[in-house]
Amino acid sequence: MKFVFAICIAFFGSWGLSSVWGQSADLPLQHEGYHYLDRLDIQGRIRDDRNQDSICTVSTEVKPYSRTFLSGVFKQTYTSGMQPRTQQWHDLMRLALDDAYADTVSGKGVFKKLYRNQRDFFALNTSGLTLYANPILHLGAGQEIHNYTADLSQENRLLTKGARGVQVRGTLFGKVGFLSEFTENQMKTPQFIRNLHAETGVLAGESFVKVYDAQTPNPGFDYLTARGYFTYSPAKQIRLKIGKDRAFLGNGHQSLFLSDHSADHFFLNINTRVWKIEYVNHFAVMTDYLRGKPDTYGTHPKKYAVVHQLFYRPWHWLSWSLFESVAYSPVLPGGIRGFELEYLNPLIFYRSVEQSLGSPDNSMLGTALKANLLKRFQVYGQIALDDYNFRSRNLGPGYFGNKYALQGGIKYIDAFWIPRLDLQVEFNAVRPYTYAHFNPSGAWTHYGQNLAHSLGANAKDFHLIARYQPFPRIGMYLCYSNMLKGLNNANGNYGGDLSLPYTLYVSAFNNFIGQGTQLKINQVYGRLSYRLLKLDGYVDLEARYRKENQNTGISVMGSFRLNMPNIQPKY
Repeated sequence: MKFVFAICIAFFGSWGLSSVWGQSADLPLQHEGYHYLDRLDIQGRIRDDRNQDSICTVSTEVKPYSRTFLSGVFKQTYTSGMQPRTQQWHDLMRLALDDAYADTVSGKGVFKKLYRNQRDFFALNTSGLTLYANPILHLGAGQEIHNYTADLSQENRLLTKGARGVQVRGTLFGKVGFLSEFTENQMKTPQFIRNLHAETGVLAGESFVKVYDAQTPNPGFDYLTARGYFTYSPAKQIRLKIGKDRAFLGNGHQSLFLSDHSADHFFLNINTRVWKIEYVNHFAVMTDYLRGKPDTYGTHPKKYAVVHQLFYRPWHWLSWSLFESVAYSPVLPGGIRGFELEYLNPLIFYRSVEQSLGSPDNSMLGTALKANLLKRFQVYGQIALDDYNFRSRNLGPGYFGNKYALQGGIKYIDAFWIPRLDLQVEFNAVRPYTYAHFNPSGAWTHYGQNLAHSLGANAKDFHLIARYQPFPRIGMYLCYSNMLKGLNNANGNYGGDLSLPYTLYVSAFNNFIGQGTQLKINQVYGRLSYRLLKLDGYVDLEARYRKENQNTGISVMGSFRLNMPNIQPKY
């Protein structure tokens, strides 16, 4: 298999940006740079370095991006025709994302050692080693007014955010990249986040969380976050990443395959790009979260997941892919099976393996499409198929075993001919019982959190997002979300809770999205950001209006962040 793989690489050669794939750390997910690369991709500004008249195929569906990859993107970006403010914005983004470019920027610095490149607290670029060390800060405070219609009461609560840490990243000999990051966090959140923690025992995006001021009307969360990984490139077409981080597959606000909604997990990721094909293998170790587990019981049980996605990009503007995944528990009623070695085969149809093992695992198929049109639009979508019984159509509508999810979206760049005004519309629908399994340990979850769509199953949502950059340092973000989630009640499992076996269905037929007790959510979130100097630092002013059925919450927060994206929950 290795021999055949090597022959394929030698025969097809590289394509597009593969020639700039080196090793470095990745750009944190939800960073402003992801949207900026979308703009360059849609506008067709990234040119093939071998032929400046040819536009490159850009891999925007596989995140996070390598900083070396971003360096190649900026090097090949065709900037002619950019308006002055757009050019200044481009230069600021390049300084933030492109390490090779930042290394060319010099200044007096602080004490002649710090901020020499005007971006990094400490930077070292010597033979065989590049190193960047930066503090991480996110400090904020605000106020929420929450109204309860049940008893007509109103509560005013203080909101706070405190994250302090350090990040060290770099490269060794141009082949090995590394990152180590640690933050210590305390925050007092809006009511809807506290409600979800009270129901599930977890905080989205995090693992172990302690509650402080628990006996007061305004409790807070205290937790540590640490991630670290190595990357390695044995050839320019292949990139390996091993460590603890998270990933995102797709072009949307949500992903129906693999999202950054849940906590970091340990994985080995192999990304191969040859000719017009990109192939992603993701081998992950997950946590089967047990709520309220005493420390004396030992660790949370492990679970495993394997993912591969094959992309075909026949032209620079079109990308089509096939997705497949399996989640499974090392423990079955018949005993302990451990890690399933057969799933390590990167070039096999997982569904056939799962069936040959006796179908004990949770497999899923999917397909995705991205098309850039007229240098202004991007149309994208995903279909995730957890299970489907074609014979059920003759028996009745709404069969519980027909489990699938759909996504469709459009991005509109420089909307209505207004420079730097970008719009996005997205719709997602997830059928009841999708992502669940008859063995709850095999559900598509990690640490009690959904691995794909943030609402899990039995849900649908609509998002309208506007981004505007009126000046190079000032950015505006506005998101309206309309969400519907079907919750369980005393009658049983309606398919929205992935921690329950899907075999505990209420009805075999006539199932529909939103069944059970309906939770209707309308939310408007806005943010005004000002970038400081040439740092990856921002001052933010945020506001949120959220209505859950008849309960409403209005919050405002001001914050300062340094070397940290403004991460917002997607539910």
